[in-house]
Amino acid sequence: MASKIIPIKPVSAWSFSRYQDYSQCPRLFKFKHVDRMKEPESPPMVRGTAIHKLAESYIRSDLPKLPPELKLFKDELKTLRDMYKRKATSMVVEDNWAFTKEWDETAWNDWANCWVRIKLDCAHHEAEDVLVVTDWKTGKFRAEMNETYVEQLELYALAALLLHSHIKTVKPRLCYTDEGRTYPADADKQGARPVKLQYTRTDIPQLKKTWAKRVKAMMSDTSYAPRPNDKCRWCWFGQSGKGKGGPGLCEY
Repeated sequence: MASKIIPIKPVSAWSFSRYQDYSQCPRLFKFKHVDRMKEPESPPMVRGTAIHKLAESYIRSDLPKLPPELKLFKDELKTLRDMYKRKATSMVVEDNWAFTKEWDETAWNDWANCWVRIKLDCAHHEAEDVLVVTDWKTGKFRAEMNETYVEQLELYALAALLLHSHIKTVKPRLCYTDEGRTYPADADKQGARPVKLQYTRTDIPQLKKTWAKRVKAMMSDTSYAPRPNDKCRWCWFGQSGKGKGGPGLCEY
């Protein structure tokens, strides 16, 4: 008798990193987020985590001096540090945001209702009703990733507008610590299409619809078919990963 195929239950929650994994390859997504298989952290991943922690610690005054890894954002970080010292209500460092499918705020560990989780690096007021949301990045800006950058910043903007009813405008940005550049402010200098990313409360309905459409396939998938692409050669779960101790579970 042939064995019965048990369908895979779709995932119930997502994050931007999960969305990126699914966009790259549904099978990669399955290995990491359904089967919960861990791949070794690469040196760039380890370094990125460490520099994020340094930025947080410096802003919170847990470090007496600015780490050399952050020297290209010296003035920016000093300003944020001073704001944090003053206990400004407009200053948020390393926060966890969570929402239900209806975009109502919920707890990060609300396993029954939480639909999306967003990790915030830093946010501060540029004006009383203007919030700047910052995500620290290591490595180099890549112009070909322009669309992905915009998606990530749209998600930050939507979350910030929903959480802070007094905010009229959100300016999300990515700060590249290794290059001392900010996206989208320096987009034209980085070879990317210049954009001016600012979001207001009138953008909330459309952003909700946009994200519902983007994650629909990911949240309903039960087969997770592979999507071969040029990143297969780096995938730890595929054939190229076998030489590095990977499981070789994917034929690509």
